[in-house]
Amino acid sequence: MTVSRIGIRSSWLLGTGLVILSCGTKDGGGGSGGETSTGGSGAAAASGGSTVALTGGSGGTLHTGGTGQSSGGAGGSSTNAGTGGSVSTGGSVSTGGSVSTGGAMTAGTTATGGATPGGGRGPGAGGAPATGGATNAGSAGTAPHAGAGGSPQTGGDGFYHMERLDRGVVAVPVSGGVYVGWRMLGFEYDRDNPANIAYAVYRDGTRVASVTDSTNYLDAGGTASSNYSVRPVIGGVEGAASTDVVLWAQNYLRVPLTAPAGGNTPSSCDTANEAYTYSANDASAGDLDGDGNYELILKWDPSNSHDNSQAGCTGNVYLDALKLDGTRLWRIDLGPNIRAGAHYTQFIVYDFDGDGKAEMAVKTAPGTKDGTGKFLSMGPAANDDDSKAYRQSDGYILSGPEYLTVFSGFTGAELATVDFDQARGTVSSWGDSYGNRVDRFLATAAYLDDTGEPSFVMARGYYTRTTLTAWNFRSGKLSQLWKFDSNVTASDTAKHAYSGQGAHSLSVGNVDDDLGQEIVYGAMVVDNDGKGKCSTGYDHGDALHVGDFVPTHAGLEYFMVNEDGSHPSYHLTDPKTCAPIVDGPVVADQDTGRGDADDILASNPGAEMWAAGANKDLYSATTGMKVGSPPSSINFLIWWDADETRELEDGTTISKYGGSSLLNCSQCASNNGTKSTPTLTADLFGDWREEVVWRESNSSALRIYTTTDVTKRRIYTLMHDPQYRAAISWQNVAYNQPPHPSFAIGSGMADPPLPNIVVK
Repeated sequence: MTVSRIGIRSSWLLGTGLVILSCGTKDGGGGSGGETSTGGSGAAAASGGSTVALTGGSGGTLHTGGTGQSSGGAGGSSTNAGTGGSVSTGGSVSTGGSVSTGGAMTAGTTATGGATPGGGRGPGAGGAPATGGATNAGSAGTAPHAGAGGSPQTGGDGFYHMERLDRGVVAVPVSGGVYVGWRMLGFEYDRDNPANIAYAVYRDGTRVASVTDSTNYLDAGGTASSNYSVRPVIGGVEGAASTDVVLWAQNYLRVPLTAPAGGNTPSSCDTANEAYTYSANDASAGDLDGDGNYELILKWDPSNSHDNSQAGCTGNVYLDALKLDGTRLWRIDLGPNIRAGAHYTQFIVYDFDGDGKAEMAVKTAPGTKDGTGKFLSMGPAANDDDSKAYRQSDGYILSGPEYLTVFSGFTGAELATVDFDQARGTVSSWGDSYGNRVDRFLATAAYLDDTGEPSFVMARGYYTRTTLTAWNFRSGKLSQLWKFDSNVTASDTAKHAYSGQGAHSLSVGNVDDDLGQEIVYGAMVVDNDGKGKCSTGYDHGDALHVGDFVPTHAGLEYFMVNEDGSHPSYHLTDPKTCAPIVDGPVVADQDTGRGDADDILASNPGAEMWAAGANKDLYSATTGMKVGSPPSSINFLIWWDADETRELEDGTTISKYGGSSLLNCSQCASNNGTKSTPTLTADLFGDWREEVVWRESNSSALRIYTTTDVTKRRIYTLMHDPQYRAAISWQNVAYNQPPHPSFAIGSGMADPPLPNIVVK
């Protein structure tokens, strides 16, 4: 048993220190006038507390906890590998090779008749052992699963190349003992024979439970000094343990932050000498160092950031890469030629080249410094003038070079830079003369080509002209996969059907029968090959959601609210054809600024829909009929408690539809003005349910809260669902929206389909 501890400075702190409050409805919309960004900064007072930094090594998650609360605020490795083994005919496993730290793996051999180590979908004739450890195969004739030796693990033989994740074990003190949660990896899932998969929970090296129906456990015998590990048991064969983890001090992990220094706007600005400070803003997740744990990339916004519709100079935008103990891997300064605001900097974090470490793609310009402190120097940036500021006195940046750069997630170093395509060109060609619509950017990761490796899309414009450009990053080089542009000749009526259909957000899903994912871009859909697939013609809107919302309808659906009062105030649509399933009422002159769709009411089959404006009731996505009163919020969603219905996240509160608040952080703050969005929600560790990341009010730390409710529902980690994983990449984009998987989660749900993935 190995327990790793870093920087232990004081004793454990138990208890949550939570105040349970309720939040009101957030109906703020935002049309072309945009949204007010978080501004101002207040003094903060930290009181009490101490910090304990913990690590579970390569098999665990870095844990910090036990800090004092803050108030005031910004308005605005040691691997223990399992045994190897040889698989004889019939699938039995005998002890074979082993893996020692730093040594080579000696795996057993596999004879025909055994299940295939490394995953797949049908019985096979052996295969390569799991990365990092020796092979533990299932019994003959069963669906094969990845070898359990070592962490992270590999497996699957599907199309979509996904991340190698570790077990993601968390242990949290609760009333009655210790809550322990862990991941089921996507390639371990066995829909046809779920009893083939179990998990053994170990406390202090002793097995205390065998769990067959979930991926969490309440250990009544656990204490604050207990250590936990989890082993998969596949076909009755116990695999290697995850690295031991120690208890969190409470139900959140505290990630300390160091904000960039504030400053004053230059004398060349209309708002000369305006003082500004920095607040932690949106974040994304990726495995930056290849250890199977997620790190965070955090955007820092200045207090004078602006919506595109607003004039004013802004401070620089910074991006930090953070390990979960608060260690900063790097900081990127985007420089004076990238304006600060929700619509400008869409940073996409994903392992684009399949090397096991995530990269980050983002729009850059002269003056951008990479994570090593160097100005960009590749491609068109090789001979630019990094001392020149292209901003106008009113703050808009409407001239000068624009780049697209991919940075190393591990070091922050520039890996590749090209010209940003689409260029701004004539500003008025985007729908106005002052620079609002030209700089509306969206972006996402997506699986678009026939390799199964992820690509990414950088998009510009959605009010009138709409452009999307798909890129691959392979072998250190950027290459353009395709480009979509609605600004073509008037005779091309098919393309003009896609003008002005975009939203302040986008989504990704495989909406048809091929393997590639489509881009749901507001009221229109772009196929994975870059061609327009369909359009409702309902024009621009603020929010949209893509998921399996209607159990009686095959495939995915998308729900969107509309800004133009001449169209339905909301619509539920088949994204394969853009044919309407349910249309809301037409309300003259109504800009419906908010809308949600998911299963929050157990008594109604499928999802429910609700929206701001004149019709705030709760409607069935299946029938379109009213099924209840409107929820308390129209904002984010999160799976949090023990049942399958989704909860409401708004501001810094999680609440149950029709019930009380489940969690509130009174020492935390939400982001993006009246949008009141979290820093991030995602299935970062533990079981399939989601974590929520909020910033402390003075931005001295992030808090990652995890659920401690024991559930009997067992689902593989949502991060091994390609649609959900892509959603985490685009969650920080423009008007942040909650993620949805490709399958239905809710009351009366069917077991999820097998994920079509491979993990190497």
